[in-house]
Amino acid sequence: MGKSKCDRLRGKRTHGHGNTKNARGSGCTGGKGRAGSTKHKFTKYYMTFGIKVTLNPKEKPNVVTLERLNEIVKNKTEIDLKELNIQKIIGKGNLLKPITIKNATYITPTAKSKIEAIGGKIE
Repeated sequence: MGKSKCDRLRGKRTHGHGNTKNARGSGCTGGKGRAGSTKHKFTKYYMTFGIKVTLNPKEKPNVVTLERLNEIVKNKTEIDLKELNIQKIIGKGNLLKPITIKNATYITPTAKSKIEAIGGKIE
């Protein structure tokens, strides 16, 4: 390997970086990454003037518990989750009657066992 540049420039103030400001790493930019996002970089991250911005670009799925599913179903025996825009069913609570669930994107193992134990079906 060749000699490093700083070996040749020991007597110089800038060591080959031009202006002293250029050798600071992240010093002159206000920090690395999102450092300062609640203080001096606030406008870059949060000031959007009426547009709602979420920090995480991934949207959370619409989640329904078995308790809430009882209220949605009421007198029905079949339910289409795609129509209701529900992506996930979790197993909190119990179902009161057997139902047939269609177009389920994701059902937790607990919810699945509770639905099948009462006599329901998942299609």
